[in-house]
Amino acid sequence: MIITLFGVRGTSPVIGPEYKEYGGETTSVLVEGAEGEIVVIDAGTGLRKIGERLLSQNVEPSLLLLMTHYHLDHVAGLPSFSPLYNGDWRITAVAPIMDGRSVDEVLDRVFAEPFWPLQVDTLPARLDFATLSRDIPGSLFKCGGLEIRWRLLHHPGGATAYRIDDPITGGSFVFATDVEWEESSTEERETFLRLCGEPSPPDLLVFDGQFSRENYDKFRGWGHSAWQTAVEVSRKVNAKQLLITHHDPKSNDVVLNEIEKKLKDLQPKANLARDGMKFVL
Repeated sequence: MIITLFGVRGTSPVIGPEYKEYGGETTSVLVEGAEGEIVVIDAGTGLRKIGERLLSQNVEPSLLLLMTHYHLDHVAGLPSFSPLYNGDWRITAVAPIMDGRSVDEVLDRVFAEPFWPLQVDTLPARLDFATLSRDIPGSLFKCGGLEIRWRLLHHPGGATAYRIDDPITGGSFVFATDVEWEESSTEERETFLRLCGEPSPPDLLVFDGQFSRENYDKFRGWGHSAWQTAVEVSRKVNAKQLLITHHDPKSNDVVLNEIEKKLKDLQPKANLARDGMKFVL
């Protein structure tokens, strides 16, 4: 299983030489399975680059799109996703009900007039939808040989963490952007820890760390965690590697480099996420 990050910025995209090292695109992740499966997590502005890459390669024109939630920084890349305009492609968008909304209802709104000239039912690609259960522990969704599990997170309007396992390679990956661990209930924490622990600790944990302990209280209730909290969670679940994502748009390379130095003092194998990072699990 190969994980490639195409967007690690939170809240809004940024551009400029001061953001070159970590990147300015908002959240989108490409997951490629050992049998050619293609899974995309989230549709931030980084989704455009994923689309360009997929159309430039000789891959099966079929993918699964997992949505963590529907805030603008996580859906803004959808209208620019080139496979949607190619009739050979079949895209299945999947998520639990969050804040009373299903994934098909939300995508209809993203493409609704007057915001975009094409609507979901006039896009050339075949677009299917599936709703994941939010109540059945241990639920499993399969994409080819990949096994996908999920649990809801504490975030305004709801959000979902995903775990992807590839039984062929033994690789495991947990993605938990947009979670406010400090405000999470005991039940919310326990269900997430179980997601990370079953069937085994993850090889890679990607976790929200937009804020720091020094400024978190100013943003309490915004739906994001301090990076120090991400370290504590990764230790609880015995993750082999930690990546901290959803960087504040105000944090340029200088600021993030300083945070990463402090991070490595606490956990030497941890890193801040960067656009273009690739992991083979």
